[in-house]
Amino acid sequence: MQNELSENVFKIYNQDILLRDMISEDIDDYIAWNTTEIEWQDWDAPWEKEENENIEELKKQLSQRLNRELPIIRKRLEICNVNGIHMGWVSSYYIDGDKEKFAIGIDIINNKFRGKKLGELAVSLFISYLLKSEYMLDIYTQTWSGNDRMINLAEKCGFELVDREINFREVRGNMYDNLTFKLNKEVFWNRFKHLK
Repeated sequence: MQNELSENVFKIYNQDILLRDMISEDIDDYIAWNTTEIEWQDWDAPWEKEENENIEELKKQLSQRLNRELPIIRKRLEICNVNGIHMGWVSSYYIDGDKEKFAIGIDIINNKFRGKKLGELAVSLFISYLLKSEYMLDIYTQTWSGNDRMINLAEKCGFELVDREINFREVRGNMYDNLTFKLNKEVFWNRFKHLK
């Protein structure tokens, strides 16, 4: 698939990972990820988990996303492995709409791609891209205390815990803390010198 990507599709590489703009072939993946392959929603904000969406409405939303003008500095990129298999995405948002708290997140949908350091490769590449763009002064990430994989990933990438809201989220009948991490840029660049 890498060779089939059009020249105007933004893409960056980190070892076994490619981050790229969304392409039309991704729409079918997103439909499956929002209707049948939904296990990932148990980990990414499960308190927001929705029932299967209307497929036609979802196609319309995805087509609109695909056809909108992209910003110079990308705030969302698709994750593929070196064989071109679409695995998920990295994205960004403002915590509670606060423009001073720019945060990033990641979703790798299929369990078979988890636990292989692909998330670390994707997140570190996305962070490096954002830092080199001089777009953000500070980068945050958030998760909940039941998401051990995301906590470990954040720490591996140089994020440090800056806020813990006790018993903030209810997930599957249990209460969990809301965790906010801030990137320590010096730690990040020491760990990921090859991305400078």
